[in-house]
Amino acid sequence: MVFDAGSAVEQVGTSIAFADQAGKLAGKLFPLSLPSYAAFLYFLSYKGNGTPKQAMFGFQFLLFFVASTVFTGIVTKSVYSSTLADVDWLHGAAEALLTTTNLYVASGFRNAMAGEAPPEGGSFRYPAFAVFALVVLATAAGPSIGLEQHTPFLGGLGNLGENPLGSLAAAAEPENALSIPTWAIHFSSVFEWLFAMGMVNTYAKATGNDKWRYLAYGMIPLHASGVAACTYHFFYNSADVGFLVTLQAALTLLGNTTVAIAAVLLALSNGWNFKDALTDANPFSNDEGATNGPSPPVITPQPMQSTPLIAAELVLLTLAASYVMKYGETALGVVFEPNAILGGLICLAIPAGVTYRFVSLPSTERTAA
Repeated sequence: MVFDAGSAVEQVGTSIAFADQAGKLAGKLFPLSLPSYAAFLYFLSYKGNGTPKQAMFGFQFLLFFVASTVFTGIVTKSVYSSTLADVDWLHGAAEALLTTTNLYVASGFRNAMAGEAPPEGGSFRYPAFAVFALVVLATAAGPSIGLEQHTPFLGGLGNLGENPLGSLAAAAEPENALSIPTWAIHFSSVFEWLFAMGMVNTYAKATGNDKWRYLAYGMIPLHASGVAACTYHFFYNSADVGFLVTLQAALTLLGNTTVAIAAVLLALSNGWNFKDALTDANPFSNDEGATNGPSPPVITPQPMQSTPLIAAELVLLTLAASYVMKYGETALGVVFEPNAILGGLICLAIPAGVTYRFVSLPSTERTAA
């Protein structure tokens, strides 16, 4: 297949995010969530908050993920006449940027509380930019080098030739089933976001400002958005549960709004006011060497697991979830007969359970939630 540049240009104006959803409600809701997210970034970067530089960059890098959904969506529509969720190699590539975002956010808060400052300058950002460059290059070159609609992401690294369940599987999975690498990208994003929520909550104790917990709670709808996406893939992206894509977009809009509100409350609690915003005091500088503007809070070190241990736990949990999902779900006949009620219950139950577990624990223990 050859990439049609003319057709691609026509697609550019259809939607700011998730171009393959243009003309649908989801395609309208995703762009509507961007102003709230911009406000979130603005207030979270207030120097008085003391947001870790690495975590702040992670939140900012989400915009690169949004950009990736535009050009991957364009290629999806113009080359394959399909949706991004049904083009595994493009789907996994785009989601890799979301995983990168969440990894920076989670590790940024964790490292700040462990007293591990990022390298001077912007070198800590280079790996993220490298991932983005690879995604752009792969998206541009993929159709020209023969990547088909159902070519698996990363060559299907880790895929098994046959389902180990054998006759226990209700039926063979369809050709649009996610590969192990794409499932792994999804699960790692979800787990990293949950870890980030716990780190944000603990950061309230480290800074002595309880308002940071508002941000942790504000992140819950975005977790639910990720669950909605995974549920849609669980049912092999069936049109019978297409409402899950709209639900994902609505939860993204809600989540971007709740984190924006949380960031406003946090900035106000740390001394933000309109006067600062209108002067040249540069109160939003996050540079360590800056001397103007408000002083960031003093961070009280907190006991943290070592980075190698956290990484090992994340990898093992991600792989286990990916293999169980890809090969275990075929034993459930329900996935071949998608049910909107069941899909809605999954999207409600998992975030509700996480929320209950999170808020019911003492604040000092919520990082384990």
